[in-house]
Amino acid sequence: MRWSIAAVALSLVAVASAGFIPTGQRAVGDIKYADKDFLMKQKFFFEVLRNIQLPLMFEEYLPYTKTWITDESKYINYNEVTEFFDNFKLGFLTKGEIFTIYNLTYMKQTYLLFTFFYNSADWDTFYKNVVWARENVNEGMFIYALTMAVFQRPDLKGFVLPPIYEIYPYYFFNTDMIHKAMFKKMYEPKFGFTSNGKYNVVYSNYTAVYPIEYMGEDKLSYFTEDIGLNSYYYYFMMDYPIFMGTDRLNLFKDRRGEQYLYMYQQLLARYYLERQANFLQPLGEFPWDQPIKTGYWPKLSYWNGVPFNGRKDYYTIPKSNYFKFDLLKAYEERIRQVIDLGTYTMPDGTVIDFRKPESIDYLGNMINSNPDSLNDDYFKNIEILTRIAFSGSDFYFTGSKVWPSSLMHFETSLRDPLFYQLYFKIMGFYWHFKDLLPRYTFDELNFKGVEIKNVAFDKLVTYFEYYDSDISNIIPMGFSSDKFWDFSVLARQKRINHKPFSYTMDVVSEFAGKGVVRMYMGPKMYDLQQLQHLRKYFFQVDQYLYDFVAGKNTIVRSSRDYFWSVKDRTSYVELYKKIMTAYKGGEQFPLDMSEAHCGFPDRLLLPKGLPSGFEMTFYFVITPYYAPKDQQLSSYDFSYSCGVGSGSRFLDSLPLGFPLDRDIDFTYFFTKNMYYKNVMVYHFDEMKMNETY
Repeated sequence: MRWSIAAVALSLVAVASAGFIPTGQRAVGDIKYADKDFLMKQKFFFEVLRNIQLPLMFEEYLPYTKTWITDESKYINYNEVTEFFDNFKLGFLTKGEIFTIYNLTYMKQTYLLFTFFYNSADWDTFYKNVVWARENVNEGMFIYALTMAVFQRPDLKGFVLPPIYEIYPYYFFNTDMIHKAMFKKMYEPKFGFTSNGKYNVVYSNYTAVYPIEYMGEDKLSYFTEDIGLNSYYYYFMMDYPIFMGTDRLNLFKDRRGEQYLYMYQQLLARYYLERQANFLQPLGEFPWDQPIKTGYWPKLSYWNGVPFNGRKDYYTIPKSNYFKFDLLKAYEERIRQVIDLGTYTMPDGTVIDFRKPESIDYLGNMINSNPDSLNDDYFKNIEILTRIAFSGSDFYFTGSKVWPSSLMHFETSLRDPLFYQLYFKIMGFYWHFKDLLPRYTFDELNFKGVEIKNVAFDKLVTYFEYYDSDISNIIPMGFSSDKFWDFSVLARQKRINHKPFSYTMDVVSEFAGKGVVRMYMGPKMYDLQQLQHLRKYFFQVDQYLYDFVAGKNTIVRSSRDYFWSVKDRTSYVELYKKIMTAYKGGEQFPLDMSEAHCGFPDRLLLPKGLPSGFEMTFYFVITPYYAPKDQQLSSYDFSYSCGVGSGSRFLDSLPLGFPLDRDIDFTYFFTKNMYYKNVMVYHFDEMKMNETY
């Protein structure tokens, strides 16, 4: 499966060592503002995605809904476009049917649709083709391909799409809430219009309110079903499509395989902390051929009314699919064999040394089976087959209908407890590879002349709050388009957040110059030697460059400045109105990453505390500044781009997760440039979670 794409990727979810710059750290003079042409195009994206399941209501676009642009001179690579034309005429997934990228036929069709968008030579051709596809291509496939096109086309750098949970709320909000909104609109004519004010609200619960306990996993529904967390994962997977490769995307510059694995390691570490805060046991081993204890019924439905496919407790796959167990074991053995042997010989005779730290990139690409894999015909795709096998579906099914489970959508994968069990198993490859690397030496760990004397935290407090999301796209709008933007239905849901906090670090240094500070949080350690086992559960919270002076250094760092966290998105209708205000000559529209999709939700940095305090261990390490191959931010404009494919997103050249990513020698590990601090996280909240309305 080696489909490639001529693109320069421009957006990547910031993971761990990536160089995302919080908006609050930018000087006013650094902010750019959108011009009239930019705003016209920005306006188009919001209009074309409005009520995606209904015909377009904007008259200016209707003339372009009947046919695509056929002029060969209007395309960059007409051969790829011709392939799309030919396949579409043979038959694509029809509108109204359920779409999932985890189906070979749909995946290829999505790729072809993307190339159709990407190869449009100019804006006029692009937007007319998008309008045609909006009316003639399956809704889910259209959203997927358009999102990739906006992220990847160089001429669309800086453009913002509405949050995915507001484009397609069906994947983020339970069916009962959607029914409430639909019925209110049916019986209350004013419902949804601005003049109705605060009454345009429906309350949304999490799945845990229903009488299914999910073996205790329901305690985590506020976290696993969080729209910010699920959006974060969705955008990461969209920025790194499985069928896009380095040959035409420059992804090799971004250590693609390493970032892919580290993203999952960090996601699992963060999940582990939330489990621990709710008194749940750690994840255990997951044999391929044993019944799955934890069932899952997502309480979601597709827009056509079909409920998501569920899974009973102690689920086993049908006997007719037992051969998939053999395939999974075979794929697992092939990867493990390469790690154990320490080398892999390419078909051309090139030998790859798997005892070098940088070979983590090869391993990640092998597991992901993207076009950068060493040999995807041999290593196959254990990730896809795992999802398919336990979803009761088939990647190669070519029939007209597929009934996916939550595991078969990026938007919903994190809701299912099985997701974490599966990836905990897959991440065993990562830790096996890391444990066979040489331990870091004392000189690699130590920063001569630098000592962390103390770290003092503000009080860490979590709480639940209400948050409103615009779900107007679920309501069929039987009125003219000029009223579309006076209509907004809000889903109000309780969610976890934390109060802003700071810490003060006192450092004594004999060294004057640049150093890099890394901050991790993990389970409380009663004995520092527990770190050998617990290091895989440490979550990287922050990383930054600091200019040290000789003598005492006092660093005060706010949680609002953490390098990879992003704030809440502006709602669909509100953001559209801001675009139109600027378009009409009013307040300017900033290009400042304030609507960035490439980051982890700030409010999920801390796990839920306890009234009496939930104790965790924070770990700090200061290292010398090891300049990356390409200086950070040197090859992209960080004011409105995440810089994927630029190679200059990294603060330094150290491995992601340093120094907790390798086996530890405790005879010299604890150097003076490291510091451990046990800190309590408190939870003060008068709201009762999962209250039924």
